[in-house]
Amino acid sequence: MRLKSTGRLMTALAVAGLGAIGGMGSARADNTPASAPAGDGHAQWQLVENYCFKCHNTTDWAGGVAFDTLSAETVPDEAKVWEAAIKKLKSGLMPPPGNDQPERAAVASMISWLENTLDKAQATPYVGHVPLRRLNRREYANAIRDLLGLDIDAAAWLPQDPLDDGFDTNAELLQVTPAYMDQAVTAARALALQAVGDPKSVPLETTYGSPANMILSLAAAPAPGSGNQQRYKDGMPFGTRGGMMVEHNFPADGEYVLSIGDMALARTVPNMEFRNTVIALLDGKEFWRTEIGGAEDHKAIDQKLDDAVAMINGRLKNIHFHATAGQHTVAVTFLRRSYAENDGRTLQYRVSDDRRGANVLEGGQHRVPAVHAFHIKGPVKITGMSDSPSRKKIFTCKPASPAEERPCAEKIINHLAERAFRRPVTAEDMAPLMRFYDRTSKTDGFEAGVRESLAAILASPHFLYRAEAAADAGARPLTDLELASRLSFFLWSSLPDEELLEVAKRNELSKPDVLAAQVHRMLADPKAISLTRDFAFQWLNVAKLDTIVPSAALFSYASGVYDPRPAFKKELELFIDSILRSNRPVTDLLTADHTYINEQVALIYGMEDIRGNGFHKVKLKDPNRFGLLGKGAVLMLTANPNRTAPVLRGAWIMERILGTPPAVPPPNVPDLKEAAKGKAATVREQTEIHRQNPTCASCHAVMDPLGFALENFNTVGAYRTTDPQFGLPIDSRATMPDGTVINGPAELHKALEARGDQFVQIITEKLMTYAVGRRIDYHDMPTVRRIVREAKDGNYTFESIVMGVVNSDPFRRRAPAAPSPRMTTAQVSSTKSEPTAR
Repeated sequence: MRLKSTGRLMTALAVAGLGAIGGMGSARADNTPASAPAGDGHAQWQLVENYCFKCHNTTDWAGGVAFDTLSAETVPDEAKVWEAAIKKLKSGLMPPPGNDQPERAAVASMISWLENTLDKAQATPYVGHVPLRRLNRREYANAIRDLLGLDIDAAAWLPQDPLDDGFDTNAELLQVTPAYMDQAVTAARALALQAVGDPKSVPLETTYGSPANMILSLAAAPAPGSGNQQRYKDGMPFGTRGGMMVEHNFPADGEYVLSIGDMALARTVPNMEFRNTVIALLDGKEFWRTEIGGAEDHKAIDQKLDDAVAMINGRLKNIHFHATAGQHTVAVTFLRRSYAENDGRTLQYRVSDDRRGANVLEGGQHRVPAVHAFHIKGPVKITGMSDSPSRKKIFTCKPASPAEERPCAEKIINHLAERAFRRPVTAEDMAPLMRFYDRTSKTDGFEAGVRESLAAILASPHFLYRAEAAADAGARPLTDLELASRLSFFLWSSLPDEELLEVAKRNELSKPDVLAAQVHRMLADPKAISLTRDFAFQWLNVAKLDTIVPSAALFSYASGVYDPRPAFKKELELFIDSILRSNRPVTDLLTADHTYINEQVALIYGMEDIRGNGFHKVKLKDPNRFGLLGKGAVLMLTANPNRTAPVLRGAWIMERILGTPPAVPPPNVPDLKEAAKGKAATVREQTEIHRQNPTCASCHAVMDPLGFALENFNTVGAYRTTDPQFGLPIDSRATMPDGTVINGPAELHKALEARGDQFVQIITEKLMTYAVGRRIDYHDMPTVRRIVREAKDGNYTFESIVMGVVNSDPFRRRAPAAPSPRMTTAQVSSTKSEPTAR
């Protein structure tokens, strides 16, 4: 074969789009690859000659590949080329739109033959090498939670994890640097101290919220998405409104001091017009209250100005209370004074594009104070050391005499080390850990010695690394203990629990029925929410949502304190989890007619029968809202802050739903307004400018129709039928590469559902990437297809796909590192002479 660049085939085949081709690639009942209907490779090759040779030949070298130098017999030798071609064929983009197209049945036969040929040619499943890697932030935080009962923010302790394809599990990138190790040791000492407690603690000071909101000279600046605090807030006692709630670690039993941020300000006297009762709570139990506002305070501010403001705010300072050691919930909130709606103004409306009024999120009394910050200091007086949940996890025994201290410490340290290291510990492991205990306990006592050993465990490479024994001569099966660790970090992003470890220690985990039972148990565990919050959110690139700040000028009802992004994330999490862990086909993610919303999300969606901040499961009546593409989080992360972006939405669907990302755009592409030069009106008309350039058209002919079909949804996910800027009707019609015409989101959902097998395949590819810790490439595709075929027998449920991944060779085996290839002089010269792929 003669290729100018195999990698440039991606450019040659350009992009993937959406075709309405059904039944592409099939399997027999026994889940072995199905033979192509034609059966004859030379007959299939005729399709390539008829439709591909025109551009991909030794004269034109379109995309750097010449198919006329290949043959049916060499397909297995060029797996990388043909795996890429299969994805393009499935998407209806090969041949490119506008060229002569073969019959759909002929394309389906071609795909089936290629897949069958490639699958049968791989006699031994590819394993792939995964290098030694450390825990990422999520895994570290979850491990601390399960080991010590501490909920921590790992971002406060460890450096940011590098990402690859959106995932934070790539082993090659999760390496330990000197800076990382310094931070890990610091974290180990601090977290061990938090978990054990500190009977000699000095007063510590922590401010929650912006420090600028503690002492006000201007109006407080609330955090985006925090709400206006006019209504009940989740987690607070019923009968309250607004407020702020945090988890705080108390080093010891004793007296602490709470100071609440200023609420009175001379220039905002109206907030003092009514009397409001402020209450402070520890773990839901009230320990203090006062009153702010009312006629007397209002009059005092009016007459005495700053002196009165200082006196009123002084009520919120230096509040003494008692707390026991450990993590506790501290909350400051208000008694709800009235459930009546405010009578000082009329209801506000936002005018939708069809000129019907829709309520914005509001309600309750609006001239009220709010909590934006508070400060905790202490202990100012230590009274003892109670058994916190963390101490109960650590101190599994308590010595009754000095003679019992060391044996008890050894038992504690052995137990903690076994959980942290994910395996039975040896005398060699215990010796240095006990030396930490012995050295410290001599001067500071039993608990201090245990604390030092715990810090050593948390700083140990056996904890920080996910280590597996090397494979020296070919791929080897994982041991049961290695399998237990891989499984728990895959499904829980955390340590194996005691049941999983015990099964592994008995060498029973690798038995098929035992493994299946453990996977089923672990998926049902609440910790498996990690698969939604971590795997699914990374697969769908939900992190990008944090960068899309809605324009306050255009979306006042969905910006500032009304920023819906936190609520959108919660809706998406509940929706995805309801599919993944309820024995439903994963294809329901595209078409499910339910969601979980609160009042804020409901009003953006045009639904007026949902009240309160709590999320409720609702059955959707509008098919445009079905599935992932009807969710506010997805619609906002694929838009710009001030307008929709059909190109971004189309590219997101191609990459995240169809698994065929578009080519990298050429440099110096002008933005829409610059490209339009004032002649185009709507976003659609501006976007279509790109198609006038043939180079751009190869991509935009595929991406744009997918995005146009969603154009009824604005940046924040509200549905509209007219363009609010120009008053023109929204045009959501789209023509797919194969000529299929769709109109609007609902028809797009159905078109994507028809590509269900392709959707299942991208989920499988991404799940393997997440689980194994390396990129999935063309070597892995026979394994991916086998998992998809087997999952079809399980109705494409998420558990059936998970079991396929768990039973695969890349997950169950470990391969040695491949020798680094050396480039020849010709290869180096060729690389230097190649233009950058666009």
